[in-house]
Amino acid sequence: VSLQRLLKSFEGTPIFEEALKEVFTKDLDVERLVQVLEKIRNGEIEIVKVETGGVATPVARVGIERVSMKTDLIPPERMRAVLIESAKARLLNETCNLICTNCWSYADMIRVKDLPAKPKCPKCGSGAIGLLRVEEEKVLPLLEKKGEKLTKSEEKVQRQAIQTARLIEKYGKAAAVALCARKVQPSDIKEVLEKEASLTDRFYELVLEAERKAISKRFW
Repeated sequence: VSLQRLLKSFEGTPIFEEALKEVFTKDLDVERLVQVLEKIRNGEIEIVKVETGGVATPVARVGIERVSMKTDLIPPERMRAVLIESAKARLLNETCNLICTNCWSYADMIRVKDLPAKPKCPKCGSGAIGLLRVEEEKVLPLLEKKGEKLTKSEEKVQRQAIQTARLIEKYGKAAAVALCARKVQPSDIKEVLEKEASLTDRFYELVLEAERKAISKRFW
């Protein structure tokens, strides 16, 4: 299991940002680096290519050894645990817009971890609660128009709400957590929930796999 996979799982999290700050403030001497680059550009420092036949020079070996100490492969089981905990923390701390697709009279912004096991509309009692990852301004027209006489862009948001509501009504909080994954579609999450509908380690692994597939589709 590569370190690259671990780094990817932390992208966009406070942990990732703090790690970057640590690198730039403690590990990287930016001021000296700029000085060296200036001297290379001005010709004060000459870069010489040394032919070694593919064998590392003594200086290169020291650098390689130091880097390898920081990037040793992590044991698979340890990596698995780290990835799961990372996904759990990221998804549960996501904030989303909820909207009732039954009465179209209720909407709220809430952190996923604060959701009950079976979300219900406080106005009509329906479990058809849709989850939207859009700005609040795009949710409000659905309430104001009660889901009727919408523009094309509003109809698109409405369809998303109805699709996600079907999953949340059937699977509850687990569906809401999974729907907060990156780049996934409701159809992707439906497949995950059909395999595992509880917030177990396997559930988070399946969500991570769905994320990877969704992201890779962009390059096909």
